[in-house]
Amino acid sequence: MAKNDKILIDGIIDDRVELKLPSEKRDEAFEYFAFEQTLKDYDLSRDEIKAGNVDGRNDGGIDGFFIIVNGHYLSDPQSFKWPKTGSVLDVWIITCKHHDTFKQAPLDNLAASVSELLDFAIDSDKLKGDYSEQVIRFRENLKLAYRKVSPRLSSFSINYCYASRGNTSELGESIISRSEQIKQITSDSFGNCTSQFLFSGSTELIELHRKTPNFSLELPFVEDLSRGERYVMLVNLKDFHNFISDQGKLRRYLFDSNVRDFMGLNRVNEDIKVTLLNIDSPDFWWLNNGVTILATGASVVGKSIQIEDIQIVNGLQTSESIFRHFSEGGSDPKERSVLVKVLVTNEDDVRDTIIRATNNQTTVELASLHATDKIQRDIEDILKQCDLYYERRTNYYKNQGIPTDQILTPLYLASGYVSLFLKAPDQATRLKSRFMRSEPAYEKVFSLTTDLNVWPQISNILKSTDNFLETVRPTGSRANERFLKSNRHFLSFLTISRLLNSFNFSVENLINLDLSEYSVSELQKSWDFLNTEQINSISKAKIKRSYFVTLCQNASEEWGTKGMERITKGVTPNLSFNNKKGTFPTSPKKEVTMEFALKVNEILPDQPWKPGVHKEIISKLSCTNSEYFDAVKLLIEEGERYNQKDGVVYDEEGNVLIIDEERVDSETLQLKE
Repeated sequence: MAKNDKILIDGIIDDRVELKLPSEKRDEAFEYFAFEQTLKDYDLSRDEIKAGNVDGRNDGGIDGFFIIVNGHYLSDPQSFKWPKTGSVLDVWIITCKHHDTFKQAPLDNLAASVSELLDFAIDSDKLKGDYSEQVIRFRENLKLAYRKVSPRLSSFSINYCYASRGNTSELGESIISRSEQIKQITSDSFGNCTSQFLFSGSTELIELHRKTPNFSLELPFVEDLSRGERYVMLVNLKDFHNFISDQGKLRRYLFDSNVRDFMGLNRVNEDIKVTLLNIDSPDFWWLNNGVTILATGASVVGKSIQIEDIQIVNGLQTSESIFRHFSEGGSDPKERSVLVKVLVTNEDDVRDTIIRATNNQTTVELASLHATDKIQRDIEDILKQCDLYYERRTNYYKNQGIPTDQILTPLYLASGYVSLFLKAPDQATRLKSRFMRSEPAYEKVFSLTTDLNVWPQISNILKSTDNFLETVRPTGSRANERFLKSNRHFLSFLTISRLLNSFNFSVENLINLDLSEYSVSELQKSWDFLNTEQINSISKAKIKRSYFVTLCQNASEEWGTKGMERITKGVTPNLSFNNKKGTFPTSPKKEVTMEFALKVNEILPDQPWKPGVHKEIISKLSCTNSEYFDAVKLLIEEGERYNQKDGVVYDEEGNVLIIDEERVDSETLQLKE
């Protein structure tokens, strides 16, 4: 290691601490930096990197746990679009220490944990080690992912990384020996799994840090047709593979404007795979719609085109299929071609129109297409006036080098709106991006009729709240994002309500609020109240609506805050995604009380419920189908019961809790024939 590499790393961490990325604590800034650089080829978003952080008490020596399926981070197994064939499963288990050496103790801890965490024959509640809820959740996600993709698994790897500020050339034999033992434990656990163990010191991290996305590349072609700054070309398949890859890795950053939609190897993509493997098939471009590239500049020299600011806006499935074909040792002796369109424009409206039009030609989730909606562009524009950057397209500003403390995501802002304007901080704490799949729910949050000035206010309120929470975060708590998510919405809602002297404040009230009043002292006052004995349960991650109502009632008595009727009698928005129908449940025609729901709960058997159980309950209580199902929905919202689909029971995070083994295949989680 060059002696100055550690100085360079420390300088980078100084900058990260100043930007609070992810916090002002040096060890956490180093940890985030190590995750970011280790997983750079996957082009993970800031939220995805934070989601993989399992560091904290009882972490088993694991600081980062990342499950990647076909190059895409697995965050919510319940809504993930699982590939149907040709699955590639990559797992990264990362240990980070802000030390200037590599030590054996972290590897001893990791080896002990891996030996039982990777033994899927042991149920999670039978593990000998004392593991945190987050570690157990990721283990269950890995078990589910392995079961889901194992019938069609083409590649499976478990990768380990130990990152520190140390010198990898000075690794001791005992440390290397322990890393080899961890690899052997992994190989013994999975016969079809490859394993590697990487040590990343200051030199390695600096090298990764200097590797920046290249958006300006040269693409050779066979034939071309052009008019102005519009080009249509036939490109050799191998040349296209080289264009979209770098040292064996897919340049995922080139696909940000392809709305990051992932369909897996469905029937269409399976046909692409068959075509690529069959050297006697017609030329590839005869059978494929090709690829569309947006650029800000392009010039043809001979038989190649130099393209500037590349964004592949359509053809992700085709590109991934071609990449996988050659990466797995495939060839193309007949030198077939793919059709590539290059469109040069600097006008954002035109670019967004092209993105939406090209992606609408295939089955793309509406949630992804919302990135180009007018309201999303409007929010982006008004936030720019406040030096804030709205990342409606994943990693768009990150890849431009914008400081991450100035970047906001749609989910972050949406949760603020749900909390402050729909008066539902309890739902805001567990809001997931899949709520955008429903037009009614999406339009409830992102409405064109809402005054745009509300979005900068929400942004500044949430940012100020997070900054305050950083100062009161318990010592030793490393689960930064979980702590913020659990508390930011209750704290901000209470403080704003007190400042405006009403729980029923309007959009106009908030826009007109002088944010200088939203001070540290006011936040401290609310925080002290949140931590009083009688409402201590509010600080937990999973909040029931009844807790929130109690919280507001106590606050009303404490501060004289008005508008309590909005909390107790107002309509609570339902933003819980219904997986079975793929829509959001409509409001019941007749309101079901909690009293009735508890009666249903008393006679409901343990989950998983058998088919027809609802008929027994309906008969015993002499209620309607609608009343029964509304009661069950209320029980799930209150945390009394869990969501169940086709004999599989899921928790709020989408993790599998239990299955009906009589009806469900434990490997595929599908109903038995």
